[in-house]
Amino acid sequence: MSTSSSTHRLQIAVVGSASNQLSEAQCALAFQVGKLVIDSGCRLINGGMGGVMEQAARGARSSARYQPGDVIGILPSYSKTEANPYIDIALPTGLGVARNAVLMAACDGVVALDGGSGTLSEIALAWQIRKPIACAGDEGWHTRLQSLTLDRRRDDTIAVCPNPQTLSDFLQELGHRDLPAYGGIETSTGRPSELCDYLRATFADSLASGAPECLGRGSEGTVFRSGERIYKLFHRSDFTMLLFTHLSAIARSLAQAPQHAAPVPPFQVHRGEYLVIHYPAFASAPYSGGLESQMVDFLRAMRAVGCCLSNVKAENFRRTGDGRLVCIDIGRDLMPFNPALFLSMCKRAFLTVHYSGHPDFKRMCRYTNDHDDFEGIAVCDGVAHSAAELTRRFDLFFQEVTRADAVPG
Repeated sequence: MSTSSSTHRLQIAVVGSASNQLSEAQCALAFQVGKLVIDSGCRLINGGMGGVMEQAARGARSSARYQPGDVIGILPSYSKTEANPYIDIALPTGLGVARNAVLMAACDGVVALDGGSGTLSEIALAWQIRKPIACAGDEGWHTRLQSLTLDRRRDDTIAVCPNPQTLSDFLQELGHRDLPAYGGIETSTGRPSELCDYLRATFADSLASGAPECLGRGSEGTVFRSGERIYKLFHRSDFTMLLFTHLSAIARSLAQAPQHAAPVPPFQVHRGEYLVIHYPAFASAPYSGGLESQMVDFLRAMRAVGCCLSNVKAENFRRTGDGRLVCIDIGRDLMPFNPALFLSMCKRAFLTVHYSGHPDFKRMCRYTNDHDDFEGIAVCDGVAHSAAELTRRFDLFFQEVTRADAVPG
């Protein structure tokens, strides 16, 4: 392929007892799990010390797929020298037991083995920040928690992996998921009626008469329509101020774009009791894939205004009356331009055009995040082209998007 991108491999935290008096069975299990993490194409990340951490790191190093840099240790102390000898990258934190929060933030999924209160704290943190969790082994807290839903903040359970195959399946399944970043501690945005009252009080001069119509409630907030304007109220979270700054910068960039060719509705940002974005309503229809030339125009326009969309999928677009594609996913996934993210966006856009309705669409997107080639796409059922042909087609698509003389819209 004529283009390249940085690869992202899942980082799997293997957690468990830090004791250096593990039984032979516990050592063997930790070794096996560490090896399986690398065998599955992931990286291993843990607390970098002894016990389960050391045995898992040793197992990771034994994998035929191991590469230097695959084993990462998040240390509780300030000294790299305290890491066990199998750690490739030692990251001192000086945080003591609070380093568990750093470990859980850095990983993409957790495998919990035998352990005590430290392991329990890691499981609880992983649950709170919505990391997928699996458990294996015969002892420790996780045996009391397996297959449980810990509280109402999630509706999944802690997976049970009684043998290597089920753990391998768990890791492979993670590779097919969208794993969004944790958005911080959120507080309820209240009932729709309360939000309507807030809109009325805050936007009294611009709201139409009558109650705003609730269009839907999603993971980031609630969307309303009032007259000819759309309002999105975001959930309160630890990152509200950061999101306000981020979206304000993007709004300024969009304001400079020709309105007839804007790839995102020109929105305004308000921060008060709630963070709110609002923009003019427009006549549109759903988008379900295809329309390659329109997608090319959309990508050119995004490049021109200096924006990227990290989560390209058909439901995040609308088709305007003049045939353009417009992104309506205004939130954390709308990001400032950078070349690597733009390339990733173009790959997902290419897949959206050609394979939006495919049952393995999410898996395809994750594969292109992690690889420069299209080998993993070509082997999916119903894909008629070889990896080489898909690469050729994407290169032509990307060249058309980035053509120097191209005019957005």
